[in-house]
Amino acid sequence: VYTIEWNGNNWAMGCDWNGNDFSNLKTGGEDCGPLCERTPECSHFTWTDYNGGTCWMKKGKVKKSDAITSNSYFVCGIKSSKKIYIY
Repeated sequence: VYTIEWNGNNWAMGCDWNGNDFSNLKTGGEDCGPLCERTPECSHFTWTDYNGGTCWMKKGKVKKSDAITSNSYFVCGIKSSKKIYIY
């Protein structure tokens, strides 16, 4: 049985979240977490290799234990804080 290894981080490899997508954007994997952090509605995310790399931003309450195992190329994560960004 595959276990999702968070290793003290707010992101992990090989996982996904069911549903709650509200937006997606073609981007590199390293940009998906920061993109979620800067997006007020985003509470968690999944990056996939779809279409050369897509960040799926998600909303709603979620816990790490809600993540499901998925393709080993996928990365999922939760927003690390409720930072306020001033543009």
